[in-house]
Amino acid sequence: MAKVIVFSGDRLTEHIVELDRAVTLGYILNKVNISREEVGFAICRSKYISLDDLVNPEDEVRIFPPLGGG
Repeated sequence: MAKVIVFSGDRLTEHIVELDRAVTLGYILNKVNISREEVGFAICRSKYISLDDLVNPEDEVRIFPPLGGG
């Protein structure tokens, strides 16, 4: 099972996604009902990952919203 931690504003939510094989980050977003527009960047195994990168069943993924500033 992969652990998905979603940071959104001042909230943090955790999801557990049951996996029996490696899947893409895009697949995981669909499973936890997060639109791609809500994702600024994602980190897995201490590396930035894209929607097409694979996530293994034992991984932890952290998803962050788009950042603004200026």
